[in-house]
Amino acid sequence: MIVTMILGAPASGKSTAASKLKNNSVILNRDTEGGKIIDLIPKLESLLIKNTSDVLLDNLFPDIKTRKPFIDLCKKYKVPINCIWVKTSIEDCQFNAVIRAIKLTNEFPSPEIIKKSKHPNIFPPAVLFKYKKDFQPPSIEEGFDSLKIEEFSRENNPNFTNKALILDYDGCLRECVGGNGKYPVEKNQIKIKENVAEILSKYKNNGYRLLGISNQSVIHKKELSLDKVKELFDYTNSLIGLDIEYAFCPHQSAPISCYCRKPQTGLFINFMLKYNLDRKQCIFVGDMTSDKTAATRFGCKYIDQLDFFK
Repeated sequence: MIVTMILGAPASGKSTAASKLKNNSVILNRDTEGGKIIDLIPKLESLLIKNTSDVLLDNLFPDIKTRKPFIDLCKKYKVPINCIWVKTSIEDCQFNAVIRAIKLTNEFPSPEIIKKSKHPNIFPPAVLFKYKKDFQPPSIEEGFDSLKIEEFSRENNPNFTNKALILDYDGCLRECVGGNGKYPVEKNQIKIKENVAEILSKYKNNGYRLLGISNQSVIHKKELSLDKVKELFDYTNSLIGLDIEYAFCPHQSAPISCYCRKPQTGLFINFMLKYNLDRKQCIFVGDMTSDKTAATRFGCKYIDQLDFFK
């Protein structure tokens, strides 16, 4: 009999790793068993006494204190306990969390949808930030008989073959004339940047879907209404002369409370699932460091608007 503790952040891929190792093992997981992690101790002890099958412990196990009772119990019954650390970055966990939430609910996991949901696998970004803050990497010195680290690698869906040109709006497609100079609040403040229509048309004619992604915390600040923001996006499209499907984050800039504000990749993922996009064939055009970071996390090419619209 062998006990294997599989640990890692929420949405890191632990359950996938456990399913690959299952065979005839018994899987103990708080999501399916209910209760707290410590409530798994009596169930593990019962299995150790029977000594008839291997056990996979599939949970977060974020720190030494949480892991210790399970290790001590295995030592008591002289059963080896191995550790597999699914070492997935928080950014990749966010990616996984968004995909999983959309598949479970058919809705984008906005803060409102997350709050309404009771599913244990649908949670806000704060859960991942807290895990990262509290996490203590496992070590052999804790009492494990072996320690294996599994690095996360995202696989492309072979059915996702379409390409898209993804665009930021403010400072990229349009600039603000008058007002605060940062973002337009009225139609007459919108000026389309040079060469935009011509270059976007070329990409559209070459089979690229035109998509827009933007941060609009002005809605949270109540500086602009949701309807006004949409009106200004639609008017921007009319000036360009192209139908660009857009999505935007209306939430606060800090602290991060959503998966949709760049540099997070939630809106990119939503478009990817909607249109079967191949990330490697997508291009994101932006003008800020957060835009470049979002493209890197999503896994597509990034081009600064100064270079793209030359």
